[in-house]
Amino acid sequence: MAEYHISENTDWKEWHGVLDVVYAGNAQYVYPLRSDIEGILSDKNAAFTGDNLRRWVVVSGGHAVGRIAAFIDEERNREQTLPAGGMGFFECIASPAVADLLLQTAEDWLRGRGMRCIDGPINFGERDKFWGLLTRGWYRPIYQETYNPPYYQAYLEQRGYVPHEQCLTMRGVVSEFPGERLGKLAARVRERYGLYTKQLDANNLQQGADDFAEAYNAAFNHWPYFRPLTGADIYPTFQQMKPIMDPHLTCLAYNKEGRPIGLAGLIPDINCFLGGVNGKLDWRGLPKFLYRLKFQKQPRDCKGIAFGIAQDYQRQGVYPLMVDAMFQSGNRHTSRTYRHVDMATIRGHNKLMVDTCRQMNTDIHRVHVAYRKALVEDGSWEPFAMMDVSTVPLGQYGVG
Repeated sequence: MAEYHISENTDWKEWHGVLDVVYAGNAQYVYPLRSDIEGILSDKNAAFTGDNLRRWVVVSGGHAVGRIAAFIDEERNREQTLPAGGMGFFECIASPAVADLLLQTAEDWLRGRGMRCIDGPINFGERDKFWGLLTRGWYRPIYQETYNPPYYQAYLEQRGYVPHEQCLTMRGVVSEFPGERLGKLAARVRERYGLYTKQLDANNLQQGADDFAEAYNAAFNHWPYFRPLTGADIYPTFQQMKPIMDPHLTCLAYNKEGRPIGLAGLIPDINCFLGGVNGKLDWRGLPKFLYRLKFQKQPRDCKGIAFGIAQDYQRQGVYPLMVDAMFQSGNRHTSRTYRHVDMATIRGHNKLMVDTCRQMNTDIHRVHVAYRKALVEDGSWEPFAMMDVSTVPLGQYGVG
């Protein structure tokens, strides 16, 4: 019988190496960028305060066969009545013993820090990436989207984890967007309410970041887990994204007084170009990636990363107004360049957003679930409302 040993992890090579074992031979899998993961699970992350993050690996026979991170978002917990810890980036071979060892270790550490429940798998920080366990829709993942073997779900549920929040990815064929209908609706919105749109200017990213933050805060200040953002928070991300940014894919909406009241941000799905680089944009991987980004002829996809409308302007056609602006931009550059659009990280309890996306000829393509487990006997909470996703196809794990 195999012997498993768990230890706190400080070796990034060992941490990333778990993926080589778990996803060997998987034709769908695209390694996440190592720089993204290391930026989240280190002092580069603004949520890190010095002692609110741990990583562990399980080793057997000299090989790392499992990993997990546990963390505490201290700023968000100050606003919660039930202190919640988080776990994420959980990966393990098909072994209940390895899964139990990893999860037990994370739970014990969080319980020792006074946490009354644990959420996972989730991201350490913002909720726009690596959120939830894939439970339906086994296809090639998009950039910064969690992908995992189906057996993870049983491992979590057998340990008492229960669904807490749905995170949906809605997919549409860009060329099938209702362009004519959108154009007519957008014209009425402009005339009736005096609203207008601007697209992100790559030469003035600071102004774009300031407006993006203002629109974001107006759209989400009433949601649980809300944390206000500033232009200074967003500007570094815009700078980092500049090499892959497509100005036709980002739009901000303004009221007649010139205040930002809506945002719609998409980026090219760079996972289309990351095959074979194993998550490393180093001297070997970066030239491959840049060459594919510029010359690869296969159909490209784009990913929605942020959508929001200020409460006072919802149901006034702001979303169709922004989508129309992106659809018409550059002589319909978007529909000529991209095959699919994936609207990511849409919450199952946000029925308004789901319905709006469906009006754009998109529907649920992949389902992720963030689970929660009580760490103390009297831990209780109300889970978020969830949609019936039983008709969403499962896909086929590992098949390209």
